[in-house]
Amino acid sequence: MKATKVTFGFLVSVLTALLFLSGCKNREVIQYKKISFADTNGVTTVYYPITMEKDIVMPDDGKAKLMLVKP
Repeated sequence: MKATKVTFGFLVSVLTALLFLSGCKNREVIQYKKISFADTNGVTTVYYPITMEKDIVMPDDGKAKLMLVKP
């Protein structure tokens, strides 16, 4: 039983050391933009990469709109 605990401890130590040593080797900076809009539960914020900006269509003119309560 004692050998099993020692073996398990050794394996955990080795795996932890490998995890810390491997780490992140490349650093890539991704710039994001955000869109915030109101919905029924509050404000929803969506973050997206700048490269997706061409895929997002925003037909809003930025002016406040009249909100009506549906019956």
